[in-house]
Formats: sequence, structure tokens, C-alpha cells
Amino acid sequence: MNPRFSKSLKSKYKMRASNLLTTAGVFLIFSLIFFSSCKNGKHKKSSTFELKGDLAQAGEGIMVYLDRLAPNDSIEHLDSTAIDKSGNFVFNTEGIYKGFYTIRITKGDFAALILDSNEKATLTGNAQNLGYTYDISGSPDSKLFWKYNIISKTHRMQIDSMQRVFESIVNGQRNNKKRMDSLNDAFEKPFDSINKLYDKALKNLIRSNSSSFACLAAIQELAPDEDKDYYYSLDSGLMAKYGSSSYIKLFHSTIEAMKKVDIGAQAPDFSAPDTTGTEVSLASLHGKYVLIDFWASWCEPCKESLPDLIKIYDEYKDKNFTILGVSLDNQKGAWKAAIKHFNLQWTQISELKKWNSKVVKLYNFDGIPFTVLISPEGKIIAKKLSDSQLEDKLQAVLQ
Repeated sequence: MNPRFSKSLKSKYKMRASNLLTTAGVFLIFSLIFFSSCKNGKHKKSSTFELKGDLAQAGEGIMVYLDRLAPNDSIEHLDSTAIDKSGNFVFNTEGIYKGFYTIRITKGDFAALILDSNEKATLTGNAQNLGYTYDISGSPDSKLFWKYNIISKTHRMQIDSMQRVFESIVNGQRNNKKRMDSLNDAFEKPFDSINKLYDKALKNLIRSNSSSFACLAAIQELAPDEDKDYYYSLDSGLMAKYGSSSYIKLFHSTIEAMKKVDIGAQAPDFSAPDTTGTEVSLASLHGKYVLIDFWASWCEPCKESLPDLIKIYDEYKDKNFTILGVSLDNQKGAWKAAIKHFNLQWTQISELKKWNSKVVKLYNFDGIPFTVLISPEGKIIAKKLSDSQLEDKLQAVLQ
């Protein structure tokens, strides 16, 4: 699908659609989960933890499974039990600690929970569609996590509905550029309005619950650079309350990495070979304003942005400004061909390791194109600049 709005909608929706992720893409809590190796657990009973279930439309003898979802993406099967003739079950599993869990009947139908060792919780729902019908009491973080998922699912349904309406209207209009531009403009405002309301709801949730595990999921929906205060506040609240938790330690390490490339921080130095194999470092360019442009020959949005970036480079290259292209290519031939095709005149370097390049972790980004503007003193003064924002910034600093 080619319309500009449709691309915009899909790209923005894709960033928000996964409502069961945590810590800004650092570790996975839920996605499409397969449990092919699960078997009945034989755990001892706990005298402090209890999770009761009361499920409608559940056949007697149907198995229910309890699994833990670890910070390292692994899934640990903990226990299982059978539903009785009244639709009830109970887990008194030993070894529960604060973390993310699922109660499931089938591979793709589960309730997402946050449990702790001393909780006595009750789960209700319909066994035929557990993931969309469950509710939880007696577990405050699970309840808040449920609330977050309701907010996220509502947002997803609104976006899906708008997408369907848009696609039904644009059918037959694709060759009418004027009409397409008009439709894009008409849909852009309500789409942005839905996203703004979603952002507001997420921020209210995090602001009011800054020491809750549930906010680990909500926070990853916010942009780290634009909403860093929410990340930092949540990190502070969680570290104070759960500093020894492996989940929170991982989130904290992510925040520490964010701070190292925050606006005003000294840009981490790095080096990589240019197209001739000569090692080039960021530090070698100190003394000028440097735009680090993270890109790749396989990245279409990156290539679409290059013509405007070339114009900016040509205008400011003699005014104490340069660009350092850092490619996430893994094929040298494709990388060099793209440089030649666009006639890129600035320095280009690459480790040819794609997302395994050390700069990805060093500068804490998960999508390209991604830009970082560095001062002559080597400090980060801006990130993720559009071409117009870059030009405005250069006009301001190069006066």
C-alpha cells in the first residue's frame, strides 16, 4: 500500500501494537508464545501463595498451566492442575517470586499476571477466550497490568477501525494524487488525536504508579528521548522498592545506558573501518559540529532521507559542520554501491555487522535512520532530528 497516510499509520501502529512487551524493547515478556515442551509440574505447595480460578465454559478435567516469563526471554513451566466440574482450580505453587506469569489453557490463550509469593489472588474469566475476558483480584500489580492491557487493546481497536475506514475510502483513489493528499490530511489529525489520548493515559498510569511492575509494560510504549522523565521516574521508584529483582536490574541497566547518550552527555567515542578499511573514530572529528547518521543500504526510509541530507551537507560543510555516516550493513558491496549511487561525500564507516554493531548498544537505538548531533566539544546536543529540524538547529548554532 503506497498512500503516505497508510504508511504513517502502519509504522506508528506497529510501534504500539505489541501491548505485552516490557522495558523499551530490552526484554520480551509476551508475544506469540509456544509451549511445546511443557509438562505437568510436581512442585511443593506454598503456605503463603494462592491463585484461585473460577472460569465459565470450562470442561471438567481441562488442564490449566502456570508459567513464569523471565527477564532473559525464557519461559519456565511451573505447575499445572485440572479444572473441576464447577470451573474452579487452585495453585499453591512454591517458588513464586515477584515477576511476570501467565495462566493458560491453550498455547495462544492466556492471562498475563504479575504475582508475588505472599499473594492470595482470584482469577475469573471465560475458558473459551481467557486472554480477552479475564479479571483478577487480590494482586494489585496484576490488576494494574490488566488495566494497562485494556487501555492498549482499546487503542489498538481504534487504530484498526480507522485503518479499515481509510483503506475502504482509498480504494479506487490511488491514481488521484490530489484526492489522496486530501484523504491523508483528513485522517492524520484524528489518528494523531487517538495517539495523544493513548500517550496521556499511559503517562497518567505511570505517574500514579511509579513503583509498579505493571509500568514496565506501559513505559515501553513511550518514546525514550521525548519521555525520558517517565523512564527515569519509574526506574527510581522500582529500584527503591525492588532493587534486588532481576527484572528491575535489567530495566535499570537500560536506563543507565540511556543516560550515557542523553542530551548534554559526552558522546561515547567509537571507531570502525571506512570503505578502504582505514579505522575512523568519532573523536577524530572533534572541533566540528558532527551529525552521526546511522543508516543502511537496506533501509528504505534511510535512503529516502538522503537527498535532503545531501543538500544540508552541501550548504553547511564549509561552516564547521560535517556528517559521519555509520552503516548497519552487513554486505560491503551493497554498502559501497549505495554510497556511490547517492554520491555521498561525507565519511562513511561500518563494522558490517548489521544490528550486532557495537554502536547500536552504545547509542541505545532500535531503529534507523537515527541521528545524533554532536558539538565541537563532543557533547550530544540533539537526537532523532528530521531534515528540517537539523537545518533549524544548524542555523541556530552556526550563526
